[in-house]
Amino acid sequence: MTAVAAVLTVTSCSADSDTSERTPPAPSARETSAATSSSSPSPDPDESSAADAAMAVYRDLSDLVQGARRDPAQDWLPAYTQLTADPYRSAELLEISALNDRGITHTGDVLHAPEVVEVDLAGGTDGTLGTVTIEDCVDTRQFPATVEATGEVVSAERPPHIAVATLVFYPPPESRWLVSTIDVRDETC
Repeated sequence: MTAVAAVLTVTSCSADSDTSERTPPAPSARETSAATSSSSPSPDPDESSAADAAMAVYRDLSDLVQGARRDPAQDWLPAYTQLTADPYRSAELLEISALNDRGITHTGDVLHAPEVVEVDLAGGTDGTLGTVTIEDCVDTRQFPATVEATGEVVSAERPPHIAVATLVFYPPPESRWLVSTIDVRDETC
């Protein structure tokens, strides 16, 4: 870019009396390559693989959560152990247990629109692990909670809202991504 500007400056300042329009020289292949690589970096294959793997776990968890809320009487611990870590796992299993104790089940489906917003594979020097952050627009309006004994709908209408999930990669022997937190926000989407 600097070379092109210098050429234009030299051309416009020359003592040549020719007033015809001059075409600046085409950038060299090296300049074109450098401009292309700096304006559109190629995605890191490791980050892309991590994002894909974490998204697959998040989608599986979304299905699991709906299944657990449809039938909270089942033992969901083995399934949650495959996809989640604490503190999320414990909080979720307590919620399912509370639904079962109160005789409440859900019907219908939750709509999701998740996207990966951050990938940090480096982890920290403090022993933290690599993470992927997923932001999801969650729509639960078609997933009402009902008291099984009476059929009474007890869930409040809630507009679609933002949920931010953090997935952590646990090294061997686990060697997998697990959802460790989901922060449900008041923000609508």
